Amino acid sequence: MSLTVIKLGGSLMRSDELSSWLSSIESLSTNSTVIIVPGGGEFADSVRNLQKIHGFNDHTAHRMSLLAMCQYGHLLAGMSPNLQIIEDIDVISPSFGKNRPLLWLPLSLCDDDSEISASWDFTSDSIALWLATKLLAKKLVLVKSIDLNAANLSIRNHIKMNHLDKGFQQLIEDYSGKILFLEKSQHGQLIDLS
Repeated sequence: MSLTVIKLGGSLMRSDELSSWLSSIESLSTNSTVIIVPGGGEFADSVRNLQKIHGFNDHTAHRMSLLAMCQYGHLLAGMSPNLQIIEDIDVISPSFGKNRPLLWLPLSLCDDDSEISASWDFTSDSIALWLATKLLAKKLVLVKSIDLNAANLSIRNHIKMNHLDKGFQQLIEDYSGKILFLEKSQHGQLIDLS
């Protein structure tokens, strides 16, 4: 059974499509081990704004942003009770979570800067890529509110345009799986991934 990491963008937080994504992810989990990485969305945006106001360092902002991802994760779990929340990635294997999507909360990264640098260069996109690499996932799906495939740009250009964070470029060389970008209306395409 293959393993797929899906980063569900925080920009979908107020989207009508969010519940459809969760349903599609549940369907995909019948044939594949699926791990959701929640984005930070409005919660992370609040951290950015507070850092500008109060001037705390990037280490603090990074930890707060990881907690923002956890907040969105709990929102997703509240919408879809079938999600199995996990914090320890050491328990994950291709057979773990069979028929039930996993939702990873990155709390362990709050106290460990050795894995992901504590800066705005590494947001939920890079964290999802890091997790997919660490778990040898065959696929990484980044779900965003914009269509990254439409302009047919390179990863480097998407980074320059702030569609992806800068850390993505640093981590991508270590990932051997397939990366797919899906826009918020493309939830039906998940079934084709199994």
